[in-house]
Amino acid sequence: MTSREDEKLDTKLSRRSVIAMSAGAIAAAGIAIAPGRSLADEATPASGHSMDMGSTPEASPESTPVPPPWEPVTGEELTEPEVRQSANGVLETTLEAKTREVTVAGTKVTSIGYEGQFSGPTLRLNQSETLKLKVINKLDDVTNIHTHGFHVSPQGNSDNIYIHINPGESFDYEYNLPESNLPGTFYYHPHAHGNTAVQSTFGMTGVIIVDGPGLDDIEGIKGLPDRVMLLQSTQYDGNGNMVPFDNQSAASRYRLINGHYQPTISLRPGETQRWRLANVCSDDFFLLALSGHNLYQIAGDGNAFKQTVPLQNLLLGPSERAEVLIQASSTPGSYELRSLLWGPDYQAQPDSLLATVVIEGEPITPQEIPTELVPYEDLRLLPVDHSRTTEFQEPGPPLYLAIDGKHWDPDRIDQTVKLGDLEEWTIKNTSSHWHPFHIHINDFQVVSVNGEPVDAWGLNDTVALPPNSTTVMRSRFAEFTGKFVYHCHILSHEDFGMMANVEVVE
Repeated sequence: MTSREDEKLDTKLSRRSVIAMSAGAIAAAGIAIAPGRSLADEATPASGHSMDMGSTPEASPESTPVPPPWEPVTGEELTEPEVRQSANGVLETTLEAKTREVTVAGTKVTSIGYEGQFSGPTLRLNQSETLKLKVINKLDDVTNIHTHGFHVSPQGNSDNIYIHINPGESFDYEYNLPESNLPGTFYYHPHAHGNTAVQSTFGMTGVIIVDGPGLDDIEGIKGLPDRVMLLQSTQYDGNGNMVPFDNQSAASRYRLINGHYQPTISLRPGETQRWRLANVCSDDFFLLALSGHNLYQIAGDGNAFKQTVPLQNLLLGPSERAEVLIQASSTPGSYELRSLLWGPDYQAQPDSLLATVVIEGEPITPQEIPTELVPYEDLRLLPVDHSRTTEFQEPGPPLYLAIDGKHWDPDRIDQTVKLGDLEEWTIKNTSSHWHPFHIHINDFQVVSVNGEPVDAWGLNDTVALPPNSTTVMRSRFAEFTGKFVYHCHILSHEDFGMMANVEVVE
C-alpha cells in the first residue's frame, strides 16, 4: 500500500476522451431538489444533436476488427448479491479486486470486480458497529475504496480516499460508525483518481446496509420483503471482453439490475415489498417508472424521509439511492419497469426496459402505506456560521472541466471549515451540462434552487446541478476533522479533475 497524498496523479486523458465524457455522461436531478413531484414533464426527448468528436490518430474501422455485439440473456428471475452480515458488533470481511471470468446477464464475460462477482457482496451491519474491510488489489492499476454516504472519519484507515493501493498490495480499512451515522442504504466503489469510471463500470461496486431504529420500526414497513437492486450500465463485445470506456456511450451501454438484463421480479397480488434502489453507474441515470403502479419513496441517499412520497416516476442520478415501497396490483399480470427517455440534446438517455414485474399466485390483503415517517432537523431554521460559493465549470481548453477554475490537486486545500460549524454553500453550475454535486463525510439539506425555496423531505449526499443554475445547501460539519473531497459524481468528470478538497479543522 502506498499513500499518495504528496503525489499529483496524471489522468492521462486525451481531449477526445474529455469531449466524449461531456457528450455521453449525465447525472440526474429530482429527488433531493423536489421529491414528491412527478418528473414526467421534465423528461426531454433527444433532439438529434450530434457532437463532433474530431479526427483521431487511433485505430480506424478499417484497421481494427469489430467484434459482434454482446448478446445478453433476458428474462432471468432477479437474484440479489451475496450478503455478508456483522456478528458481535463487527463485520470483518475481504474484497479481492481482480480481472476474471464472471457471469453478466447470463453470459460469460471477462470483467473486473470483487470476489469473482460482477456486483460486490452486500455488506450489512447495525448502527454504531464497526466495519473492518481488507481490500486486495490483483488488478493492473491502482485502486482503493470509498464508503459512499458514511458519516465517519476521513483520516487514517477510515474513509480516506487519498490512500491508494498499488497492484499486488492490500490495505486494511476500519470504519467505526457513530450513532449519528443513521440507518440507511449506502454503497462502496473505487475512488482512485483516474480509474474510478472504468473500475465502477465493470463491476467494482456494492451496497452497504446499516440497520437500526427508524424506518424498520414503522408499521407498514416493518417485516416487509427487503430487496436490494443495483442499477448498472456496462458494455462488452461479442467475445465477452470489456469495451473501452471511451468507446461507450449512454446509448450503447446495456442497463442491468444486479447483473441481470431485463429480468423478471415476482410479487403476489396485493403484496408490498421494500426496494433499495442504488444507481451505481459511473455516468448514467435512470428515470424509473413501473406501469400501473406508484413508487412510494421512503428514503433517499441513506436518509429516511419525513413523509412518504408517492411518485409515478423517480429520477436517480449516478450514486443516488432511493428506498421505495411497491404495492402489487390486485390484478395478476406482467408490468414493465422502465427507465424512460430523459435529457436534452446529446445528454439524452434512451428509453429501456429494465425488468418485468410478474404478479401471480395467492393474493395478499394490501396493507396500508404509512404516511408519517422519521423527522429530521430542519437546517433552514438555524443560524449559519459561514457562507461560501463554489462553481462547477466547463471553461474550455485546456481545463475543459473544473471547479473554481482549477483541476483537482491532492495537495491543495480549496475550502477550510471549522469543526461544528453550520455552513451555507452556494453551488453554481455555469456550464450547459448537468453535474451531480457530491460531498464526502457530511450530508446536507438543499434549501433553494435558482432562488426558489425547497422543502426537502430529507438530507442528501448528492444533488444534481441543472445547467446554468444555482443551488443552495446547508450542512453541519460535525464530529470529524480531516481532509476529504467534493466533486462531480459523473465519474469520468471526476477522473479528469472536477473535484476539490475540504479540510475540517478544530
